[in-house]
Amino acid sequence: MLSINKKKYLKSLNIKKNRLSENKILIEGLRIIEEAMNAKIKFDHIWLSQKYDNGTHKISDFIKKINNNNISFTFEKDKDMESISNTKNSQGLLGLIDTSHFFNLNLNNFSDKIIVLDQISDPGNLGTIIRTCAWFGIKSIILTQSSADIFNPKCLRAGMGGHFHINDCIYLSEDEIIEFFNSQKHTLYCATMDGESIYNINNNNKWALILGSEAHGVNKKLLLGNKISIPKRGKIESLNVSIASGIIINQLISGNKN
Repeated sequence: MLSINKKKYLKSLNIKKNRLSENKILIEGLRIIEEAMNAKIKFDHIWLSQKYDNGTHKISDFIKKINNNNISFTFEKDKDMESISNTKNSQGLLGLIDTSHFFNLNLNNFSDKIIVLDQISDPGNLGTIIRTCAWFGIKSIILTQSSADIFNPKCLRAGMGGHFHINDCIYLSEDEIIEFFNSQKHTLYCATMDGESIYNINNNNKWALILGSEAHGVNKKLLLGNKISIPKRGKIESLNVSIASGIIINQLISGNKN
């Protein structure tokens, strides 16, 4: 049974400073919890609504998976689960996981392909970019300190489990980012509205892509390396950064010219 103090603690993790101080986040829903289990993320506990224990909903395979991963779980009252949930229509599945391993402070271990995100303040966009990185096998992300929290509940939902496939993630100042790349051999690409067409890129295997928000673009201090753009065919003014990230990353990964 969920005690009053436990419910207060779990609900407190909706606040960023509490997530950071505890190195814990609450994830919600069948798909994201299964993704975390597939990635061998450490769980403290999983809570399931009683509706899954009354025969109305069949999730025997999910229960078997929880047991196979040696994760403790309990069934709880529907009203208690709904009081903790941060979604309007709760699935009645919650998991508490540790996040201390997500942040790698040793930049020398970052991979040959790095995404740098500047001023990405919308957690939905950030989550979608993280999901895109996971799709393309990109495991290293650097964010400026003005970007959203990667463990914001909206970001987690948009990421759809992509968070659990990122090895290296760090928040840095603009100066720290510049200093890091000055010591590296990555080819730098910066997405702008007036750069060279991405279809003219003939990149090597060690690169970093800098992306800014749709509203503000990339901070002037981070306008580094090769300025690149997605050629515009229509009349719309700008492209959502999460959509743009997928188009540009695909081109950088493929390395093909059109």
